[in-house]
Amino acid sequence: MSENLSVDEVVQRAVQIDAMLDAINDTSPDAIQAMGGRDALARRSEMTCIGPVPRLDAESWERMSQEYEGRREHCSVNRGH
Repeated sequence: MSENLSVDEVVQRAVQIDAMLDAINDTSPDAIQAMGGRDALARRSEMTCIGPVPRLDAESWERMSQEYEGRREHCSVNRGH
């Protein structure tokens, strides 16, 4: 069964995808760059109801986590404060 989307719905989903990829890239840009950049991240992601979710191995998640924590420790990441 195919889902027919209106133009507005397609645009809304594209904005959702862009925002999610931007948010992930902003938390660990060096790790994302090392895996081939934002486009590579998009190719390694699966679309869900909340947007794209990266399907990565534990090693990739670990690199991203370590970068995020390192940036947070040095106040490079705003945690809403």
